Amino acid sequence: MHVFYAHGGGLGHLTRISKLIKILEIPVNDVLIITPSTFTKYFKSYTFVKILWNETVAEWSNTIKNTIESYTITTFYVDTFPFGIKGELSSVYTAFPKLEYVYVSRVLKWQNYLDAIPVKTAIKFSKTIILEIMYDEHMIWIKNNSKKIKQIMLQNKQVSSISFHDKPYILIVHSGGKEDVLKICNRASKDYHNKPEIVMVVFTQVDINIKDSRILLHKDIYPVSQYFEHAKKIYTAAGFNSIQELQSYNDKHVVIPLNKLYDDQFFRYEKRLKNDRLQ
Repeated sequence: MHVFYAHGGGLGHLTRISKLIKILEIPVNDVLIITPSTFTKYFKSYTFVKILWNETVAEWSNTIKNTIESYTITTFYVDTFPFGIKGELSSVYTAFPKLEYVYVSRVLKWQNYLDAIPVKTAIKFSKTIILEIMYDEHMIWIKNNSKKIKQIMLQNKQVSSISFHDKPYILIVHSGGKEDVLKICNRASKDYHNKPEIVMVVFTQVDINIKDSRILLHKDIYPVSQYFEHAKKIYTAAGFNSIQELQSYNDKHVVIPLNKLYDDQFFRYEKRLKNDRLQ
């Protein structure tokens, strides 16, 4: 059994893990995902063990340990946060030192994260999978704490191209939270304030009220990539999945970096801009 520990409330963590599982060609019946995410309904082929956001760090650790003891685990994959989001994995590493651990790494405000973790147990990952360009100090830590390093590009599976509306439309895509969704919507509304013929389609997972007759608000649609091809513009934040999924549409992708606790969207956006200039 391959266990994936994905601690995060957004849809992005599970989307990224699901793509990685497919690339690694791990059978779905050999996958177990531990997560507090509320978006597991989109990934019904996997088996989930739920943890709750309001539980203590010790309770998270105990759930992970109980899961390891209950299954025959071959590999334990750690998404984004090498010690857990609040250090809950430190006691797991101590309790199961012989288990094969794989770190799945993307951009992380490295020093901010380290400063927030009270206990950092020594860990040597059997392998670290690098998904994008990261901070130099983060990479140095990975090299010092990994036996192997492998870079993987999460290529997007081709999906059917569907026009969402018979009128010209733009897409606004962001799962949450409310303030972030509204920020992106406001930017799109300003850009198209004098173009009443343009329909603005918002794909989100949160309850919001927008007083604009041109906006079509849609919740609970996944994936949305099938509508990219026919959109005039696509507005998103600078999250990992958005930047990855829209590489083929850079000419019409409007990126609005958001200030997040650990995900440095401004760093990722600058790297994308630099890459665009080199092409």
